[in-house]
Amino acid sequence: MREAARRIAGLGAGAVLVKGGHLAGDDALDILWDGAEFTEFRMPRVESRHTHGTGCVYSAAITAGLARGLSVVEAVGRAKGFVHAAILNAPGIGGSAGPLGLWADGGPL
Repeated sequence: MREAARRIAGLGAGAVLVKGGHLAGDDALDILWDGAEFTEFRMPRVESRHTHGTGCVYSAAITAGLARGLSVVEAVGRAKGFVHAAILNAPGIGGSAGPLGLWADGGPL
């Protein structure tokens, strides 16, 4: 993950976040490279099939944090927590990968 982040940054990105939610383990680990150092973001893995939209929600939440003036590290950290809460609060609908549980007044954003 670290090598992938460095290589992608070498293409011109100012910061690179590599998601590891599909990897094995007790934690969902994401790694951020800001061009100078790595920051790890871990949350306990939630066993759920209701994860449709996690990547899109994650990127939108990061963008919202940046728009609010947070640093990249703060924005990613809050977004990671928001997605974790959204998986935990999934409404449990749908026949396959169901949607996340998103509410205007919920989550740590």
